[in-house]
Amino acid sequence: MSQPAFAFRSHHALERLLTFELRLICRTGLHIGAGKSSLLVGSDLPVMRDAAGRPLVPGSSLRGILRAGISAVAETLNLDAALGVDAAAAKPTGPGVEAAWVGWSLADRLFGRVALAKGEHSYSSRLQLSDLLLEAGEEEAVVVELRDGVGIERETRTAGNSVKYDLEVVPAGTRFRGRVRFKNPWDYEIGALAQALWMLDQGLLLLGGKSARGLGWMQVEVSPPQLRTAAEILARSVASAEPTQFGEVEQHFAPYLEKLETLRGAAAENRIAEEEAV
Repeated sequence: MSQPAFAFRSHHALERLLTFELRLICRTGLHIGAGKSSLLVGSDLPVMRDAAGRPLVPGSSLRGILRAGISAVAETLNLDAALGVDAAAAKPTGPGVEAAWVGWSLADRLFGRVALAKGEHSYSSRLQLSDLLLEAGEEEAVVVELRDGVGIERETRTAGNSVKYDLEVVPAGTRFRGRVRFKNPWDYEIGALAQALWMLDQGLLLLGGKSARGLGWMQVEVSPPQLRTAAEILARSVASAEPTQFGEVEQHFAPYLEKLETLRGAAAENRIAEEEAV
């Protein structure tokens, strides 16, 4: 099986750009907290809101759970080895970031990394997610729920004294909408992103906090992805003005998921070869 593309992806060049729209629908309640409130009125644990006071899903919250999903799949299936990742051969310090690239995981190359020691290289994310705002027409219809909670004493496993609290929950059925932008992606990298979105849709990943209380289960819908080259961008090629047609991740990203499956096959072959060599 041929080696998947692994060349260094520079931020200085724009070879191609992937964009698509994303819709999240709450299957259950959702709590993405804004931190503990110090106000004398309102909830102890409010949800994140925009400037108009409407609930939102921060792009950073979605980004974090997608990265966790991609990292878990890549590590479990040994996808980094199939890509030729070799931490031992990498040079984390030095004049060029390309020498460090060969030691970075799939998640690091997509979502970026921060230098952990002096002289190491940081790398900014090639994948950007906008904040997801309430879908048009739902701004006035969404009424945030207020739920009670009680703190539990870890040692006695009973309700603690004077630790009753309440928290805000965005109700089931609420729809959020945002955009995704992916710079210079390989096809299998698009497949990895699609796989993580599919996992969120299937309940294999949960969004936000208080998931032990049944929150954070989401339905994921995407628009057909638009992949444009630098020449097409220079020609100011734009998407169709027709209404966005949302659908399932597998429906719109099937070719890219196949590329990810090809990478998984290469990883399985590598593992078999290593076992036979022992």
